[in-house]
Amino acid sequence: MKLLITDLDNTLYDWVTFYSQSFYAMVLKLSEEINVPLETLLSEYKVIHQKFGNSEKPFATLELPSVINHFESKDKIYLQKKLKNVLGAFSAKRSQTLKLYPEVKETLIKLKRDGVKIVGHTEALEFNSLYRLRKLDILDLFEHLYTLEDTQNIHPSPETAIPVSVKKDFVIKLSSKEAKPNPSLLKHICERENVDIKEAIYVGDSLTKDISMAKEIGMKAVWANYGRNFSPKCWDILVQITHWTADDVAREEELKKAYANIEPDYTIDSFSDILKL
Repeated sequence: MKLLITDLDNTLYDWVTFYSQSFYAMVLKLSEEINVPLETLLSEYKVIHQKFGNSEKPFATLELPSVINHFESKDKIYLQKKLKNVLGAFSAKRSQTLKLYPEVKETLIKLKRDGVKIVGHTEALEFNSLYRLRKLDILDLFEHLYTLEDTQNIHPSPETAIPVSVKKDFVIKLSSKEAKPNPSLLKHICERENVDIKEAIYVGDSLTKDISMAKEIGMKAVWANYGRNFSPKCWDILVQITHWTADDVAREEELKKAYANIEPDYTIDSFSDILKL
């Protein structure tokens, strides 16, 4: 193996658990601060998330009708200051819950030392992806990161946002049209990294999105089945605020039917199992 292409969310860390718990801590605090029922706020978040086509918009809170009505203002900088404790509740819970799965860092270090090129491939937005890799102290282990470009930045003061420092060509920005499963993109990644498809493996937690595209082009597909081990309660929270539209749900159902019989080349119960392959 010369190239490891790895998914990030629920492959390197439990995104479902950390994000749902962090988000819920924030919305509970918000409900308390402005005295608006939880269900009302969750419904409003869903509308905003669908507007921007993404459920990971930390400053969506500043766009909620209930927030604007309560403070009688649309000034995002003003609202950010007023909701400092609310946004802080998200950050505090994230610090507690954002953790690598066991032996992820050790495995990446060993692979890199053995000369394996490591790249990330994710549908998460650029800033969120970079933030997590840096926070988890594994950013320097990656050669490149293929991630979705954020074309709708709703930061209240973008010029003050501190970017994650990386080398100039580290991030390869993908458009929303490059969504998984995308076999042609995997071919492009191998070409860009100058590695033959037969000498690369793809690791991911989704059979329909990750494993299917790798199998389609003859790349070794490794299913991180441990990435599906999260609490149903955490998943339910995400469903309530999802950016998915009816069309997105229909597309997902079509994918499930199309790849109902997909079989990974390998199934791993821990990220470190890659070393045994």
